[in-house]
Order: sequence, then structure tokens, then C-alpha cells
Amino acid sequence: MDEPPRPKIDQRRRRPALACVSCRKSKIRCDRKQPCGACVRSRHKTCVFETFRGPTSRRSGIASSADPSGAAETERRSDLGPVTPASSTPTANEPDRVSPLREQGSTNPDVHIFDANGVLQRIFQLERRLEETTAAREPLGGSDRRIPRFDGQVIESYLAADIHAMSRGVFSKTRYFGQSHWMNGIIHFKSMLELFEHQSKDAKSEAMAVLTRCKTVARSIKAQRNPGIITKFGTNIPPRDVADKLVDCYLRTTETVFRVLHVPSFKRDYERYWESPATAGLPFVIQLQLVLAIGSTIYDEYFSMRKSAVQWVTEAQYWLLAPPAKGKLTITGLQIMILLSIARETASVGGDLVWIHVGSLLRSAFYMGLHRDPSRLPKMSRLEAEIRRRLWNTTLELELKTSIDSGGFPSISPETSDTRAPADLDDADLTKDDDEPKGAEAGEGFTDMSVALALRESFRERLAIYQMLNATPFRGTYDDTIRLHRRFMTTFKALMNKLKSYSTLERQPTSFQYRFVEIMARRCVMSLHLPYLGPGLRDPAFSFSRKEVAESAVKLYYLLFPSASSHGPSLPLVTVGDEFEVLSTEGDDLSRFAICAAGFWRLLASQPSMIVTLELQTIMQEDDSIVPPTPRPDLLNILRHSLPYYLSRIKAGETNVKGYLFTTALAGHVQALMDGLTGPKVIEPVLSAAIKTEKMCFDLLKQQLDSTEQADPGASDAQFYWDSLGTANEEWENSLMSSIYEVASVDCFLEPNGLGLGGGFDFMSSSTTF
Repeated sequence: MDEPPRPKIDQRRRRPALACVSCRKSKIRCDRKQPCGACVRSRHKTCVFETFRGPTSRRSGIASSADPSGAAETERRSDLGPVTPASSTPTANEPDRVSPLREQGSTNPDVHIFDANGVLQRIFQLERRLEETTAAREPLGGSDRRIPRFDGQVIESYLAADIHAMSRGVFSKTRYFGQSHWMNGIIHFKSMLELFEHQSKDAKSEAMAVLTRCKTVARSIKAQRNPGIITKFGTNIPPRDVADKLVDCYLRTTETVFRVLHVPSFKRDYERYWESPATAGLPFVIQLQLVLAIGSTIYDEYFSMRKSAVQWVTEAQYWLLAPPAKGKLTITGLQIMILLSIARETASVGGDLVWIHVGSLLRSAFYMGLHRDPSRLPKMSRLEAEIRRRLWNTTLELELKTSIDSGGFPSISPETSDTRAPADLDDADLTKDDDEPKGAEAGEGFTDMSVALALRESFRERLAIYQMLNATPFRGTYDDTIRLHRRFMTTFKALMNKLKSYSTLERQPTSFQYRFVEIMARRCVMSLHLPYLGPGLRDPAFSFSRKEVAESAVKLYYLLFPSASSHGPSLPLVTVGDEFEVLSTEGDDLSRFAICAAGFWRLLASQPSMIVTLELQTIMQEDDSIVPPTPRPDLLNILRHSLPYYLSRIKAGETNVKGYLFTTALAGHVQALMDGLTGPKVIEPVLSAAIKTEKMCFDLLKQQLDSTEQADPGASDAQFYWDSLGTANEEWENSLMSSIYEVASVDCFLEPNGLGLGGGFDFMSSSTTF
């Protein structure tokens, strides 16, 4: 019997076309990127690749004769697969990947593709391109899945120097600041910056002349605090009664949150030191000095031991740099590195660069195996195992905290470690000789580790938020923000309920511990929504983020300064007389940290105050009433309270006055709005308030310089020629622009004012002249 004729199948070899359509038509070489280089250079709107869907390649080893008619029909219907358009404008830092479907060598729908990861990556790329293409065609706020972006621009102003603002990042001088860094919000104060920019170009400007004098005095004060080259260690330990108070200041505050020391062991070595200081080991002396440096921050309201704290921190830095390096890879060495990262912020010794030091700390911890649980390492005592777990937990917290402040991507992941959480036990229950701890079981009552463990329970959620904020390229959407918000708030409520449960016990957390944990949580919520604050001031679609940022800022400030809610509600914003108010902490440790310390502690108060001021200005400018606008009392109280806060910082040894100057100018603007002034009439009260503030700051700095010279007559031979400052027109611009505002440092313009916010205000019309 004759066999029926088989349908003819095209046996030609059909290799997939890897070049894009445009390059194939132009017959030029395609680099196969998406979009390709040729399309980018020729500015084509789309770069299209064709996906081959013909017969299976011979190399696949899979026959397609099961349904030849179906295959032929598929080939007749379309020899080309789905077309994937790609924008010819390359996305920043987009990885150059080849489609996993093309890499498989076969796209026949009957063939099973086992490269699931490649398919998921391809789907993610297609979804992201679709979102970007849709977002480019819609007006701002037209899609709730798209995050608003700032247009790339360069801000050239007196206060801001040259800042290259880009989408979710800022590049200034030699450093890149991610989305969580305060400098990302400076663009939204452009009108105020332009006002000072104009003043800086006027050689007869009184404001700039006084500010230059403040800068000169500040340099002399900082030079006197510099201990110079260290040749001997441990020569500046205070008397025993003072040292006892400083140690107690540290142990009742920072040590209760970031666990570093085994307190009974430290106290035992501390007693031995005072019995024979000459025989004490150098590592313990360095460790003790760092404890004293942190404790001296809250020793009194004016940080009277600042110069000693700077010397102790500098000695620790010299000790870590000295050889041999391997000798520092010990538990004591790691404790010193952790204490140093905390002390550099409190004593303001390179506080804006602590993230770099913490990176070295993190790698040292990895090198010592702290990321592996002690149960997987050679047998050790219970005390040593718990100390390793505590140090690893603190190292992770510091890495996350400093990366937030620096705008960097946290270089940690829960998957990189199998170290268990530390035991919920008191230090007294851990001894070297006991295999099992004495006392209550974990979870029963409040212990020395309860606060640190409470923070640890929210670590994954906080890490996910800050990784999304500072990721490059940024892949988050507003839906992701809302999802992370809900996830974090669930954890936050559980955390607060756990802390409240301790209130019924005999031993309870201190006020410092209660408030610090809530501050860390509130700050996370505020940071999550800060990218949408600017759009939220204009677009109702993001009003939820605007509300969350404003309310979180208010609660943060009140947690730091509970008295701010009732601070002089009848007092004017801009003081008329010559008396300026300063704050009294009345023994409040958390408030003293906010006033005396730098870095992270300074941002806790200054960032919320700036957000509150922006919200206050926006509300008043949105008021369409005929009568002058009425501000929110709670926001106005915080702005009124923030002015003596900045002044208290200067009295406590802060040498930079630009944060106080800028906040006073903003307060003058708010007062002008309350008085019904608009347009150019606002400028005069703003400048008057700024000049008055500068003169007050100059007197305070001069008093600090005089008191330092009296205490140490040979400390400085600086001479000041006040009459020559600001009088030479040809030297005016160079002397100011090169020395006064170096914005790349947090210790400069708005140095206490971490922003990371959006929106802004405009109190000057485009036609206004000065």
C-alpha cells in the first residue's frame, strides 16, 4: 500500500536574527544592546528586535513532526514573534543583557524552557520598559505606579555651590548621595538660595561680611581643638570622680541600645585600671577613652569636655592605624571600632564620613567570622558566643544607620549570615564558667538586651525600605512604597505593643530607650515617603505621603523635645530685642544628644524641623483667604522651638552658623506671610532676621575663642583683620565661594538640616530684583 504523501517542510536552516530591525535594514553591525548603540546615536524613538518562531533548530535535538500541519500554519501565520520595542534613551546603569529566549536556541512553543530565572528576568525587563514608555506619555501624576522624577539640572548658587541634581541622587564634588541623603531636597529651596546668591555677589553686603567673620573665627576654634600628631596615649584621662560620671552617662544611654560591652567585665577592668593605671593594657585604655568621649557629650548642657573628646577619638584613630594590623582583629579591637564609629558622630570628628569606617568594621567582622553562628565554630564559652552575637547585631545596625545618613546602599543582606539573635539575658547572667545562663528564661521580663532585640525584629523591614530608596538603578514604584508602608506598620505596631507590655513589670525601659526605639521607627516611615513629599505638595494623588511625612516629622520632634508642644505659643518667631533664648534639657539625655552631638543625632532634630517649616509655608501659601493666613499651631511651635535649638548648639560648641542662619531666614519668611506681606516686600524682613542672627552668632563664637585662648594661651596665634574682610572687590568672590559653603559636607550649609524632601516655596517673583 502506497504511503500518503507527506507535507513538505522547509528544511532550510533558520537562524534567529539577533540584530535589530533598523540595523538589518541599514546593513550595519548591531551591538545587540537594548537599545542598541546605533539607534541611540541615530536617535530612533524605538529599537525593535524580532523573535524567531520558526521550526526547531537541529541543535536542539527535539523533532517538531508531531503536528507538522500546526507548525506549518504557525509559520504561515507569522514568521516573526512578538515585537519588543525598547526606548532609544538608555536608562541609567541599565545592565546589558541578551534575551534569555534567544540564548536558548529555540523558541518553539512546544519546547519546555527550563531557564526560569532567565525568563523572570526577561519579564521584569519588559514590564519595566512598558512602565517607562507609559510614564513618558503621561503627565506628572497620571499613573500611580510611577515615581515622580526630578529633571537633571545644576544648581549654581551661593549656598549650594555646584550641585548636580539628578533622578533620585545628587553628585557634588567627589561624592554621590543617594535618595536618603539630605542634599536631595536642597533643590526645593531654590528661591532662598538665589536670595543669598545675590547677596554673595554684592561686595557691600552686610550679611556676607558678618558671615565671613564668623567663618574666620570658626576656623580658629576648630584649629585649637585639633590635638595634632599623637605620640602618647592615655595622657588625658580625667580624675576618678569625673570619669565615673562619664562612664555612667555612656552605660545608661548608648550601651542600652547598641550593645558593645559586657558591662560586668568592663567594670572589673575599670576598677583594675584605677588601682594601677600604669600597668593597664593599651587596648583597654583606648576603649575607656572612647566610652568617656561618648559620655562627655551629655555630661552637661554645653559639652564642656568637647576638646578632650576630640583628642580621645583622634587617639583611637591613630591606634587603629598603627601596626600590626592583625593585632586589631580581636574582640576588643572590634569593640573599639564600634565605639569609634559612635564617638566620631558624637564628638563631630568627621561625622559625615563614618559610613566609610563602618564599611571597614563590617569587613573586619566578616573576616573574624562573626557572620557565622558560634555553634558552627570551634567550641567557646557561653560568654564569648553571646558577645560575638551582640557585636554582629550592633554592626548590622550601624551599617544600616550610617548608610541612611550617607545616602548609600546598605551592603548587607540577611542571607549573608546564619548568626542567631543574641539571648534575651542580663549581662550578670553570663559568665565564662557557665555553659547555661542563670536567671530567668529568655522572654520573661525586661533585660539588658530587650531594647536591642526589639530593634532587631524590625531590621528586615527597615533594610528593605532603605535598599529600595538607595538602589541604583531605582526600581521602586508608588505601589511598592505603599506595600512596604503596610508591612512596616504591622511590625511597628507589634514593636510598640511589646514595649508597652514592659510598663506593668517591676523593671521597665528608661525614657531614653522608649523614645529612641520609636524615633528609629518614625524616621523610617518618614524616609520611605520623602521622595513623594514634593509631588504631594502639588498633586493630590500623593497626599497620603505628604501627610505621613508631615505627621512623622512632628512626632519625631516632639519625641526629642517633649516641651516643644507648649513652647512659648505667644512669642513671635523673629525676636525683636537683643536677647536670644536657649534650651534647657533639664537632665534629658536624648535632648542633650540632639543639642551637643553631631551626625546622626543632629539630623534627628534638624530634618523634622525643616520638613515642618516647608509644610507650614506651603499651607500658608495655599490659603486663598482675604485675611492673612493662620498657621497650624503645632507646626508653628516646632519652628519657634527650633530657633533656640540651633542657638543652643552654637553655645555647646558648634562652629557652623549657616544652619541657624538659614532657619532664621525661613522663620522671617513665615512671619512675613503671617503679616500679610507678599512679593518683594518679603525680602527685607528675611535679610534683617538673617543679619541679626549672624551678629549674635559672631559674638558667641568670639566668646568661645577668647575662653579657649585664656585656658591655653599658646593654642593659637591667629590674628584677625576685620576691616580687610569683604572690602576688596577683586577678592570678594574667591574668598567667599571657596571657603564658606562647601555643601559636599554635612558639616556645612544646613549642616544640621538633613532634608531628603520635595516640594518647595517661592516668595519671589521672577521679575524681582535685589
